[in-house]
Amino acid sequence: MRRCSNNARVLESRNPVPEWTRRRDLRGVDHLEAWKKRVGSQVPDPNALVTAAERRRLLEANSAAARFYRRELFRGRRTWARTHLQAGGAHEVLAREAKWWVGYAPDARSRLVDHLRSQRFDLATVQKAGLGVRDPDGRVVDRFRDQLMLPARNEHSTVVGFIGLRQGEGGVYYTRSPDTSIHRRSESLVGLAEQGDLLDGGALPVLVNDPLDALAIERVSRLTGGRWIGVPLCDAVLSAQQAVLLSAHSATDTVVVWIMDPGAARRTVQDFLPELAKTFQRVHAVELSSGHSPASLWLSDGGQQRLHSQLLRTRPLADYRHSRQVRAATTRRIEPPAPDIPEGPSLDL
Repeated sequence: MRRCSNNARVLESRNPVPEWTRRRDLRGVDHLEAWKKRVGSQVPDPNALVTAAERRRLLEANSAAARFYRRELFRGRRTWARTHLQAGGAHEVLAREAKWWVGYAPDARSRLVDHLRSQRFDLATVQKAGLGVRDPDGRVVDRFRDQLMLPARNEHSTVVGFIGLRQGEGGVYYTRSPDTSIHRRSESLVGLAEQGDLLDGGALPVLVNDPLDALAIERVSRLTGGRWIGVPLCDAVLSAQQAVLLSAHSATDTVVVWIMDPGAARRTVQDFLPELAKTFQRVHAVELSSGHSPASLWLSDGGQQRLHSQLLRTRPLADYRHSRQVRAATTRRIEPPAPDIPEGPSLDL
């Protein structure tokens, strides 16, 4: 993701869907990598047997971490994470009453670990929960630092881990909680609980890569009767377990995949159609080839109406199997268009 000077272009170069796995060398890389080479793996054993009481304590530790990260987002008024959200138009998550518990892991050695210890969590629990790691000197320190944090939830909508957004030399990339006794990366998703009211009302899940794109889709949905939710996958391909999880939370039999690069659409079909077709009767795609992402489109002139109109036009994802570009093909609406979006109150704080 390149840094851009104005809000309308800041998200323009975000990785499109077919490139979600292009940066595998960066995914999951953080300050722990050098340590692992010297002190061995810092990843908890996900197959370790735990008692019911231990499992409950691991879940409580992750919930406490989510509250801590949320608090730190409001404390750090000048962090890059806060600026990133504002530049992407996601002002609503900066409201204290927001449903999205987006947070911030401070750039400190052990602030979370110290906080959890003050809440009577022992160091072994902090490590087993995927929140702390031993440094080369043997001290338990924070696993995530200077990152925008998103809670990942399981089938019960319980926080079991996190996805972090971190600044690197090439832009922003993603890190993840390791697999633990309570968390599997392939069995958790971001954003379903936060948009549960829309899902209960029959909203269509729209799979995107970037969390800011998911927030833009939710934003336009809430202005137009709750037609969609945005589900960010954060540089990952949907697993079979995640497809089942998504279907279990949906009141509809239709799912939509956002395609930002028609030239690589067949790769998107290969990555997503097999698993989604097992759990949804209709797997559709919506294409955006104008150099915009959903979030940058929202920020552009007339972007709210343009994003709304684009979401109304889909075609079966399987149609992209036989051609690299199908922009000339006729799309169809999956429901009648809505009237013009009214100008609601400003989302600025």
